[in-house]
Amino acid sequence: MLRLVSEITITSADGKKVWQFESVASCVIAEDTATLTDTCTIELPKKTIWQGAPVGSGDNPPIKRGDKIVVKLGYDDQLVQRFSGFIRDVDNKTPVKITCEDGMFILKQTAIKKQGFKSITLDELIEKLLAGTGIKYHLIDKGINLGAYRITQPTVAAELNEMKKEFPLLAYFRNYSGTPVLYVGLTHPLDNVKKESFVFGKNIIEERFEYKRKEDIKVRVKAVSVGKHNKKIEVEIGDKEGEEIQLKINGIDKEALTVFAQQALTNAKYEGLRGSFTTFGEPHVTKTDRAYIETEDGKKGTYLIKKCEVSFGTSGYRQTVELGQIISK
Repeated sequence: MLRLVSEITITSADGKKVWQFESVASCVIAEDTATLTDTCTIELPKKTIWQGAPVGSGDNPPIKRGDKIVVKLGYDDQLVQRFSGFIRDVDNKTPVKITCEDGMFILKQTAIKKQGFKSITLDELIEKLLAGTGIKYHLIDKGINLGAYRITQPTVAAELNEMKKEFPLLAYFRNYSGTPVLYVGLTHPLDNVKKESFVFGKNIIEERFEYKRKEDIKVRVKAVSVGKHNKKIEVEIGDKEGEEIQLKINGIDKEALTVFAQQALTNAKYEGLRGSFTTFGEPHVTKTDRAYIETEDGKKGTYLIKKCEVSFGTSGYRQTVELGQIISK
């Protein structure tokens, strides 16, 4: 029987102290392309030793908000890094519970100057938002014109969230060789991804799928942009009798508006599986990886991984994976 192994490394914000633990009571990691922030919640064993003394014998745990954390999980001696970020909260009751966030923790505390632009591209905006932060970034789609734009939020993270509301864009961190990189764009990344196979009866423990045919999906996208002198531009694509998806993106031209509308339609209208499945901790996958699926009723295909939740502890090591759009049949 495979033995569960873990390694939690916490480094103080000033880099002077390091604590390492080789066991946890539970660990839950949530990754999602639809959200700005990935999270990790850890519950330490009751008998955890801090600086030579068990919790409850005197002082509270010495870790605090802003300390760095790296989480590695695995079977036997095969540890894999599953999360890196910063401690957001520490519940000092026994057992100690630690709540963590990825690199977005830093951007939530990074102030940004309010300013407006007559016209700006996505490339230019992200460069301005991240200037001086030291955060590396990767634009999945380049050359997107955002038109007239105004920075209105107090922090970089809040502005990224506002940008996601106004435009159908994605923004999230991914780890590239141990370094957090902010990815921004309309589509899914092609770099630093892997493909793993999941087959019912072999390594799919439970499946929750619904299969939809393309001809049964009726969707139309109505996109509107209002520019100078209240000039209105409209783009409508898709099925005339379908469910309507509305986009309102002011200050861009018809070409850019069409790009956003087409991507929204592509995301909504594809033939294949929707839903999620539960598998073991290996092979490990993360958001934006590809999953080749073989279902109980024989349906096959390769899908983008939209969301992955990892649970590790006394009940075992599991991954719950939610599918995004189909990559290939």
